[in-house]
Amino acid sequence: MPYEKMREYVESLFNVFNMINQNESVKKDRRFQIIALVIFNYVRKMAKDNDVDLRTVEIKKPINLMPVFEYISHNNIQLYDFNTIHLEDVDVTRNEDLERYVLTHIYYITQKAKADAAKKGQI
Repeated sequence: MPYEKMREYVESLFNVFNMINQNESVKKDRRFQIIALVIFNYVRKMAKDNDVDLRTVEIKKPINLMPVFEYISHNNIQLYDFNTIHLEDVDVTRNEDLERYVLTHIYYITQKAKADAAKKGQI
């Protein structure tokens, strides 16, 4: 059964990419630049596959992550554990592995951003 909220999912992903891409520390860190690019390419593919025009996506703060978590649950995606992951665990030629890799990064980045905001009293 297909996930029914694909537009909301793509919008959430695009908003996460936008948050990452606008972060000053990302602009200084080559690794984060590459992660942002990988996320963007995934978002662009998902938008194309689901007829979502990224030019019409509204930039929102705070980002609604519920569609992302629902998508992960709906598709029974097991996120990687970055503490134990090895290069050979990810086969970038497999769409499933690439999606899992991207969603794991999104999860870790957004949860870190949430924790940082909570420390600053912004949540």
